[in-house]
Amino acid sequence: MTLVIVGTGTGVGKTLVAATVLARFGAEMPLAYWKPVATGSRDERDSETVATLAGDRAVILAESYLFPEPLSPHLAARLAGSRIDPAKVLADFDRHCAAHDALVIETAGGLLVPLTGGEGDEDGSAAHRRPDPDPGRLSGAGPAAASLGAEAAGGGRGWPFRASPAVPPPAAPAPPASPAASRAAAAMAATAATTAMAATTATAAAGYLQSDLLVDMAHRSALACLVVAHSGLGTINHTLLTLEALRTRGLAVAGVVLDGPPNRENRLAIQRCGRVDAVFEVPHVAPIDRQELAGLARFFDHDGRLAPLLWVGGPPSRIRGGAAEAPRRALPS
Repeated sequence: MTLVIVGTGTGVGKTLVAATVLARFGAEMPLAYWKPVATGSRDERDSETVATLAGDRAVILAESYLFPEPLSPHLAARLAGSRIDPAKVLADFDRHCAAHDALVIETAGGLLVPLTGGEGDEDGSAAHRRPDPDPGRLSGAGPAAASLGAEAAGGGRGWPFRASPAVPPPAAPAPPASPAASRAAAAMAATAATTAMAATTATAAAGYLQSDLLVDMAHRSALACLVVAHSGLGTINHTLLTLEALRTRGLAVAGVVLDGPPNRENRLAIQRCGRVDAVFEVPHVAPIDRQELAGLARFFDHDGRLAPLLWVGGPPSRIRGGAAEAPRRALPS
């Protein structure tokens, strides 16, 4: 069985929750941790963080793709002169499922982040990339390195701040439309809505989202998603949108983890409106060491609600006498 740690966005605490799950259940069953696609390795590598915090409780698997820039995967891959091949990630998933009884997977960013960006972004070759006047920016050596994040986010577009144009006087009211004209207008509106929906579908099909990867994984092996979100203002909407997106795609929801100061009202609203029984809370602790994480894990999911999702079909075969075999490290040094 696979438990997927999904975030409502980036920086919500997915890595901490993944390490907490490993520390909580790793002594009871053999687990493996895997982050298929990771970005921002020039600052930190999440798999190494998990290995430091809970590497004694799980096998830490190497990423299928690892990029230095802290950006969306499709863009980080393109800037690195590469591209993400979903077939390779799925092949690695099949291999890991065959080798390990239970996987804990951490996603990159939010559920709908693109892994490939569609036409023009799928191929990271030089023929598809805009010439870079400052090649040193990716290594941090060029003068534009400090502005890369702003450029990638749209900050370098040079928005034209102009005075608002004069507001024209209101037009004379149109005469009432005839019944036939009203029916024709309604038909045109319906056609326009259908066309817009088809265009939206075509645009989404042009790229491969992280949600698409999870759907393809779910077709290969049973999995459930544990949603991680901030506990503060705005989290209700973000969390409910993520839950809706998961369910719309037929992906099972294991529960929600709220990272940050306890917020009773937000927790209850997510339970009721999101129809989620298991809503856990963890403090946002940064930095954190292995001893502190072990203390956090003792209070996490004390009822063991997540255990059956990892123990589908009964305890894994490698458990003997209630204790799991000693985990092995697979992460390259």
